[in-house]
Amino acid sequence: MSALLVVARMDPRDDKIVEAAEACSFRVARLPLLATEPGRDVARLLTWLEQAAEGTAIAWTSRRAAEALAKTALPEHEAALAALPLFAVGAESAAPIVGRHLDVEYVAEEPSARSLARRIAEARASLGIRRVAFMRGDRSLPDLPDELERAGIEVEPFEIYRTTFQDVDVDTVRSAIAANDPIVVLYFSPSGIEALERLLPDVLESLRSRAHAVPIGDTTRRALTTRGYASIAEPGVDPFTPAALQSVKRIPR
Repeated sequence: MSALLVVARMDPRDDKIVEAAEACSFRVARLPLLATEPGRDVARLLTWLEQAAEGTAIAWTSRRAAEALAKTALPEHEAALAALPLFAVGAESAAPIVGRHLDVEYVAEEPSARSLARRIAEARASLGIRRVAFMRGDRSLPDLPDELERAGIEVEPFEIYRTTFQDVDVDTVRSAIAANDPIVVLYFSPSGIEALERLLPDVLESLRSRAHAVPIGDTTRRALTTRGYASIAEPGVDPFTPAALQSVKRIPR
């Protein structure tokens, strides 16, 4: 049997794990399942940034949101962003803004929307936070705003990007399932799970029961659990770490 590693996106940041898998005789399928485009609130965000009220913070829960924020607001509105407390769910989601030399606070260990909401609530007194502008996509989950509102913090959502599903060739995955080959799938968001599953309706039950799913974070892991995946990596497993690379090597073949 020949093991298959499915990477549910096309991103150069995954090159290391792909090289490690190929060195272990894995076949690799890198699937550009998602594309993004500007959201309906891009223009409103720019107007809002010019007059953001005192006591406001900005938060987001995905790297795509940070990339969209950077593309929309930088460099023209760098001063406005720098004047506001910025929060991201984890280092990965903070990176596009940190890379533009702005300070972003994030949850370093076991990042999740719930943990981020707690971090913001803890900081509200020292930073004077009364409301949070939530940078989101059209498919973003309500976890963060729900948690913030339960903590008594007002939330204003901004849809700054939209996610579209792409029709890509998944015959390699279908063939591996038919051949009963070991399959590892790296998932990076609930949208990525949905995007792959919609292309494999005929073998979906087999995918969920036989694939070893590696989620990037807790939100993605919960989505896998809800969908009935039988084998899911432990919470907090990050496919970019050396430990995760080693876990790919240990998958039975």
